[in-house]
Amino acid sequence: MSATRQLRLGTILHGASGNMSAWRHPAAVADASINFDFVKATALKAEEGKLDFLFVADGLYINEKSIPHFLNRFEPLTVLSALASITSRLGLVGTLSTSYSEPFTVARQFASLDHLSNGRAGWNVVTSPLEGSARNFSRDKHPEHALRYRIADEYLDVVKGLWDSWEGDAFVRNKESGQFFDPAKLHTL
Repeated sequence: MSATRQLRLGTILHGASGNMSAWRHPAAVADASINFDFVKATALKAEEGKLDFLFVADGLYINEKSIPHFLNRFEPLTVLSALASITSRLGLVGTLSTSYSEPFTVARQFASLDHLSNGRAGWNVVTSPLEGSARNFSRDKHPEHALRYRIADEYLDVVKGLWDSWEGDAFVRNKESGQFFDPAKLHTL
């Protein structure tokens, strides 16, 4: 017999809406993308409504044709870390690019969010499809599609390896013996 599959339901933190003109509606919060009161209310309503997660998308390139709320919005890991302190059950999922970040830093960032949220962190792994992203990182050229995905595969192996470099009970923190961690439970990547 196969395992029972469950549909996970969530919401996206998307400013006033994904519509280009939604911020202009009289009832809309025009600065919703950078209004933490709006963000908090959205997260708390999602948790109250028994949704499984809140998702924060991100992009590394904008231009004059971008959706207005993309022009001025919170960075995912910062806002999700803030939401970790006011929610208790809601999954916190953020976008982070493998093309324009370093595995060691990302492993630390998501491990920190996971600790802050008591295991509710999720990572939307992307490779950044927009050519203009390269300029924002002082690069001459944006990697082509196949190369971005080869990089992402290795990147994920490294991040997972870093997360698994300590066994769950490696940090004994024994005050009497003075042993903070058990070196036998450290696995070099």
